[in-house]
Amino acid sequence: MPEASERESADDKEETLSGAITSLHAIFIFLFQEGDLVQPKIMPEDLLSPSDKYKKWLIERFKETHTQLIILLTHEEKSIQELSIVCLLKLLAAEGKHPISDKSGKKYAFPDQQLKAILKNLISETQDNCSLLTLMLEAMTFADFNYWTLKHLENILKQQKEINAIFMNNFFALLELVDIPEENAPESQQLFLLSDEDAENEEEHYSFTYPTTEAKKHLNSIWQRVIKWNLTPDLYRRSLVLIPDKVLHHMKQPLLFTDFFMESYDLGGPISLLALQGVFILVNKYNLDYPDFYKKLYRLYEPTVFHAKYRARFFMLCDKFLSSSHLPGYLVAAFAKRMSWLALQAPAPCIVMLLHFIVNLLIRYPNLRVLIHNPDVPELENDPFDPMEPDPAKCGASNSSLWEVASLKHHVLPEVAKAAGFIHKNLPIIEHNLGDKVEETYEEMYERACKMKVKTTATTFHKPEGLFKYQDDVMSDMWSLT
Repeated sequence: MPEASERESADDKEETLSGAITSLHAIFIFLFQEGDLVQPKIMPEDLLSPSDKYKKWLIERFKETHTQLIILLTHEEKSIQELSIVCLLKLLAAEGKHPISDKSGKKYAFPDQQLKAILKNLISETQDNCSLLTLMLEAMTFADFNYWTLKHLENILKQQKEINAIFMNNFFALLELVDIPEENAPESQQLFLLSDEDAENEEEHYSFTYPTTEAKKHLNSIWQRVIKWNLTPDLYRRSLVLIPDKVLHHMKQPLLFTDFFMESYDLGGPISLLALQGVFILVNKYNLDYPDFYKKLYRLYEPTVFHAKYRARFFMLCDKFLSSSHLPGYLVAAFAKRMSWLALQAPAPCIVMLLHFIVNLLIRYPNLRVLIHNPDVPELENDPFDPMEPDPAKCGASNSSLWEVASLKHHVLPEVAKAAGFIHKNLPIIEHNLGDKVEETYEEMYERACKMKVKTTATTFHKPEGLFKYQDDVMSDMWSLT
């Protein structure tokens, strides 16, 4: 019984605390909208009017509430933490729309110091707040909130003395949400401090212009430090995805990431798959000298790639890498033949994707069409292609043929057999969209097969009139059912 009463007491305390937070939030939102939370003029206490004293008292209570809400971000109950961060964000927006202190007549004034206090508590080195930080996802879609968060991330990182795994996880949860718009991109009209009603009359408000140059400086400063961290395996993988997508093109010296990507690419396995895009960007866009890029890419074409978590990303990137018109014929032939060989070992959902990829290569490089039917190829037992050879220049693909594709015409699954039909038909004019197939599953193939309409096939020449009543049927004379 004591344990039950303790649980009831804890639930009552949590309910009371939630009610207090919600009530204070509603009160201060109302006071902001009414214009009661405005800093009075600075003068001696005895010269303040009763109205100014009241406003000063309200501001003190607001600051006290703000501080307590930040403290509650470390409360033992998750629901209290989540309610606190939601209320803090709403109060942040309300204060920005109705500034407490004079902002020289500007209607738009972002309360960045209050945001800094929130972020400093969330990016903790003692408490994992990743789930709480996901509640800021919507706020990070607004240009002004995104910029001020980025600026404070740099300040927090500069002042941080201890960098441990918990701090890195919290920091990364926000860093992944930072997205700097391009300089020539249209100016974003979505601002954190503007409500829907405000947006209709936006010309009356102070227009926020995203400071792209300053944002890039902050981002450069952050990543020059982050790249030196001893990242956990999870953060290491997330960095390999994040840097090419959102960071590399904003860096002043992108080649600083050369060692990071090259070492990752040489590790093999899933890490190499993730490092692909970064290495390719450095080679293709920033003139990094890496002559063995395609050789190492060829080595990644192993049966295990079909079971990797990042399979879809890998094949979509390979489609991009093999789209250049400057690639030598032997190299593209090696990849086409390699995929043909892998199609015999791949799971059924991947076979169609591989066949479409091969078709795309044949369309892009007409010289490869000799592989469809190569009269110089000897018996299949003496196929010149060596699947164990890691060098595409020495594997003998150019002297082979796509006999594996021809064999797949007799696959048990009609969809696979149909996809392999190009081997005996004219190639299509338009390339296949690999995005439709790279993530396909057995369930999707099964559902599609169930929806296929099958033509009825006659099994007899004469319509039967009963179980043993067939025309000229001997069985009907031998059996009698009563």
